[in-house]
Amino acid sequence: MLESIGLENRDRDVYRALLVHPDWDMQDIAQNLGMDEAEVRETLDRLTGFSLLRSTSGAEPLVPASPELGLLPLLQVMEAELDEHRARLSRDRAMLTALTSEYTARRVQNDVAGVERLVGLEAVRSRLSQLAREATSEVRAFMPGPALSQAALDASRPLDVQNLARGVRMQTVYLETVRKDPATVEYATWFAQQGGQTRTMPSLPMRLILCDRSVAVLPVKPDASEQGAFVIRLTSIVTALNQLFDLTWERATPLGEPSVLPCDGPSERELALLRMLEDGHTDEVVARKLGVSIRTVRRLMADLLKTLNAESRFQAGVQATRRGWI
Repeated sequence: MLESIGLENRDRDVYRALLVHPDWDMQDIAQNLGMDEAEVRETLDRLTGFSLLRSTSGAEPLVPASPELGLLPLLQVMEAELDEHRARLSRDRAMLTALTSEYTARRVQNDVAGVERLVGLEAVRSRLSQLAREATSEVRAFMPGPALSQAALDASRPLDVQNLARGVRMQTVYLETVRKDPATVEYATWFAQQGGQTRTMPSLPMRLILCDRSVAVLPVKPDASEQGAFVIRLTSIVTALNQLFDLTWERATPLGEPSVLPCDGPSERELALLRMLEDGHTDEVVARKLGVSIRTVRRLMADLLKTLNAESRFQAGVQATRRGWI
């Protein structure tokens, strides 16, 4: 009975009992309604407080009063409060609509000819999560740079499970160096058990996310993820990036299987090193692309010079060209 204003079912029962038996005292109410006297006293006090009972004289029992006179003003106050709440909700909804329109307009401004600009890491993470959830057939990625942290790997698992359970094919290519990271190897093993695929390459050209062969996400600057990313929907560019992924995937080695080094030719790492030398990259850039230290790059370069029987990097390039390596 009128729980919204603080009245309970037993208040209703006592009020109705006094309507039928106005001569009942506290003992009669307790005996007939299965209540103790403390509960009856508490109920009578509450009904009196809501002006539902009144006393005609000091000695006579309490007499029920009109519910409309006692409760209608309370309900009217509550209705006024509800009206004000609805008005606030209406204003909030209008503000939400205005903000949504502004957001959409900004997206349209940034989305020029099929290229959307994302500013900041949080915007990139949010958009990537949305694209992954919306994917219907596949999500593929190049992941250059150092191995991901254990926290980052653990955070990706719920979404991976959801996508794989929906039948979305997931393929990821890491740098060869992650094979030395136990957390990444353990994650790749778990990922494979769920139906995902992980491979490695000595070098990768860039960070890249591809969804359903129709959307590509690229960093604005390869060396500065905090500067944001581009979401690209241009068919010609997305097609080319998918072809690049296909070619890289075919040459990549499944994580958990040893890399096979040809006996009479260069390894994948040596080829990657030669290509970057041919492009004129510095040791710092080569180290970043291979995911190793500068010291390791110089050691690899020394080994390559020894393999090619060359005394300089220029001579190494000449020898590699003569052997048909590049």
